[in-house]
Amino acid sequence: MVSPSTKRRAVSLVVDDGFGTTSNACRALGLCRSSYYRESTISSERRVLHDKIVNLSQEHRRFGYRRVAALLHRSGCDVNIKCVQRVRRKEGLQVCRKQHKLRRVGISTAQRQQADHANHVWSWDFVSDQTENGTGLRMLTLIDEYTRECLAIHLDWSIRAVDVITVVETAWNVTVFLNTSTVAKDRNSLSMLTNNQT
Repeated sequence: MVSPSTKRRAVSLVVDDGFGTTSNACRALGLCRSSYYRESTISSERRVLHDKIVNLSQEHRRFGYRRVAALLHRSGCDVNIKCVQRVRRKEGLQVCRKQHKLRRVGISTAQRQQADHANHVWSWDFVSDQTENGTGLRMLTLIDEYTRECLAIHLDWSIRAVDVITVVETAWNVTVFLNTSTVAKDRNSLSMLTNNQT
């Protein structure tokens, strides 16, 4: 609650519901009592225009302030585009951007890729945070979707495409090295077992 009109409505609500007196509610909300009792000086023409803007915005929810202003111009109202923007912002009638769901697809198919075994599908994500003094931090996390194992975490002030490529290549090289050494150890232990049996 920032604007005096919003605070005025809140004080009226408190007083009407019987939660306190006018002076207590004004003191709690930081509103002067003289401001609470002051009558609004908005002209009747302004009120009619305000209602038209709100009604058009509610009828056409996907229209922004420019298109609502164009509708008002077509209907014969001489209105400034910034006035329309101000009214819509005050009433909370901003248009939300449509968020399209992104789907991960394979190289040659439109089917969503499912991990069948370890190191088949890897996913990465960026996480943002900030330090105590407000400096931004970025974190790159890389996981194997089959084993849910975290393969790498890279933390930096900013992460560029080169950094992402380096982290993925390093994780790949380490994974390939570990798998190769595990296979080699298994082969060595198998050969030692067969030698001991003979």
